[in-house]
Amino acid sequence: MTYVPLPRALPQERGVDPRGIVDFLSAVDDAGIELHSFMLYRQGAVVAEAFWQPYSARRMHVQHSATKSWTATAVGLLVDDGRLKLDDKVVSFFPELCPPHISANLAAMTVEDLLTMRTGHRRGISGGAWRNLQSSWVEAFLQEPVDEPPGQSFIYSSASSFMLSAIVTRVSGQTMQALMDERILDFLGLDKLEWDLAPGGYNSGGNGLSCTTEDSLKFGVLHLHQGQWQGRQLLSPQWIAQATRNQVEDVWMGEFDGKQYLPRDKNAASEAQREGYGYQWWMTRHGGYYASGVFGQYCMVLPDQDTVLAFTCGLQLGERRLQGAIWEHLFPALGRESANPEPAQAHLQSLIEGLRLPTLQGLCESPQAQALQGRYAIEPNEDGVKEIGFEFDHGECAFSLVDHRGTHRLRVGFQQPLESITSLTGNYLHHQYQPEHTPVIAHGRWTPEGELRMDWRFVETAFGDHVRCRLEEGRLLFDRGVNTNAGSMQRPTLTGTRI
Repeated sequence: MTYVPLPRALPQERGVDPRGIVDFLSAVDDAGIELHSFMLYRQGAVVAEAFWQPYSARRMHVQHSATKSWTATAVGLLVDDGRLKLDDKVVSFFPELCPPHISANLAAMTVEDLLTMRTGHRRGISGGAWRNLQSSWVEAFLQEPVDEPPGQSFIYSSASSFMLSAIVTRVSGQTMQALMDERILDFLGLDKLEWDLAPGGYNSGGNGLSCTTEDSLKFGVLHLHQGQWQGRQLLSPQWIAQATRNQVEDVWMGEFDGKQYLPRDKNAASEAQREGYGYQWWMTRHGGYYASGVFGQYCMVLPDQDTVLAFTCGLQLGERRLQGAIWEHLFPALGRESANPEPAQAHLQSLIEGLRLPTLQGLCESPQAQALQGRYAIEPNEDGVKEIGFEFDHGECAFSLVDHRGTHRLRVGFQQPLESITSLTGNYLHHQYQPEHTPVIAHGRWTPEGELRMDWRFVETAFGDHVRCRLEEGRLLFDRGVNTNAGSMQRPTLTGTRI
C-alpha cells in the first residue's frame, strides 16, 4: 500500500466553527477522558486532527470491535457479486464441522442473522474469550447451543462476526483482508494495516484489525461517499444503504463479564437501550451510524452533515462522556459560522500542539537505584513470572522479565521516555491480546521514599501499564496495573528475592 493523505483544509473553509473543536478538546481534558487521537472530516477535507503524545499520526492502533464494520464490507462485496445471499444458511458452508445433530435453530441461522447479531444464542462471546483458543473457532461456534429461533433477539457477539469472516473465505477462497485489499483497500491510499488470523487461516472478523486513525477515517469517508472513491465505485450504494440503516429496533447489550455478554435484563438500572443496529454498524442520533470498539475506538459517519469523525482512546468500560462531548460541542459546530475564525483557529492550533497524556512526576535519580539493581527470583505466581531484573545506567533502566514465554526486555527512560520493541507478556491486563512483539514507550521516576514507578505505554494499543517496584527488608515487591481492561485492572503483587 502507498500512503496518500486525505485533503486538508481549515475548519472555517468547510463550514466548521473552530471554537466548537476547542470547546470539545477542553471538555475532554477537563473530564480526564483518555483520548489518543481524533480526526474530523467535512465536505471533502480533514479540518481537524489531534494526537495526544506519545500517540502520533503514522502509528497503527488496535481497533477492537470497530473491526466488525470492515467485516460487513467484505460480506457486501460478495453480496454485490451475487456469490453470497443474506438468506444462505450458516451450516451450509461448513458441513464437515457441524455437530452430529444439527438443531432446528442452528439449521435455520442465516448470514443476515450473523450480520444483525440475532443468532438465537443466549450469550455473546467476546473476542477475549477465544483469542487464545487454538482449536477451530468455526467448530466452537457451531457447537454453541442455539436456544432461540434466529432472527429475533439481539445478542452482541464477536463470534458472529468471526463466522462472517470464515464464510467470506469459504466463498471467495481468500482471506477477508486479501479480498478487501484487492477490491477496496488498495485504492484508498492507506498507511499501515494489519489483521489478526484465527486458527484455520481466517481473519478474526470481530476484532484484531490495527490501522492508523486516518485509515479508519478513510473507511468512513468511503461509506459517506456511497462506496465511491475518486471516480471508482468500490462498493454498491445499495449495500451501504442496507448495512447502515437500523435493522434491529430492540438493542440491549446485556451485562459483560469480561469474556461474554450475559442474558439481557431490561429492568436492570445499568442497562440502556441502544439507538439500533445495522449490519455490524451501530446507529446513532442525528441519522448517523458508527463503527465502535471497546475502550473507545470510533469511526462515526454523519451523512446529513457530510461529516466523518474518527477516534482512538483508552476509555474504561461504560465511559459515555466522550459521546456526550461530541453532541454538546462538536456537532453544533458543524455548519456554524465563526464570529472570529482567526483567533479561534490560533487557539485551536496551540491547543493541539500541546496535547499529551499525563506523565509521571518525581525524581530522575535516587540512591535506591543501586540497592534495586540486579536480578530477583520471583515466588510462584499465577502469571508464571520467574525472574525480574533491573540494570540502571546513564539515566535509563534496562528492565527484564522471565516467564513461561521466555525473556522479555524493555528500556525505561528517566529524563525522557524511551521507545523499544518488547515481547513482554500482557494478555491478562490487555483484553487477552498478546502480540509476539510490540512497541512500548517507557518512562520511569522515583518517589522521595525510593520507590521506582514506571509507565509502559503500548502505543499501538489502548493499553498503558502502571508499575511500582520497591524493596522491603531486602525483598522485591512488584505491582502492575493498567489504564483499562475488560477484566481485572490490577495483577497480584509479585514478590522476589535477590539472586
